[in-house]
Amino acid sequence: MQEKKQFISRKVINVGSSIGITIPAEVAKQLNLTSGSEVEIQPTSNGFSVTKKSSLDPAFMASMEKGLKEYRGALEILRKSDE
Repeated sequence: MQEKKQFISRKVINVGSSIGITIPAEVAKQLNLTSGSEVEIQPTSNGFSVTKKSSLDPAFMASMEKGLKEYRGALEILRKSDE
């Protein structure tokens, strides 16, 4: 079943010497955003997307991915031994 997209209109406001938009409470709840959460803004071909920033360090994630790739065989053997 395809999720129906709901569009939410917001007015751009002044925030100090910058501008901003507010995030509706129901959207913030869905994305687990609270005051102080960090988000990443990515330009797209028709606007931008906003996603919650991962709390994990990118260097840590890269090391984990490298380790998982390097030791995939050993990890698979360990996984199968638990079955």
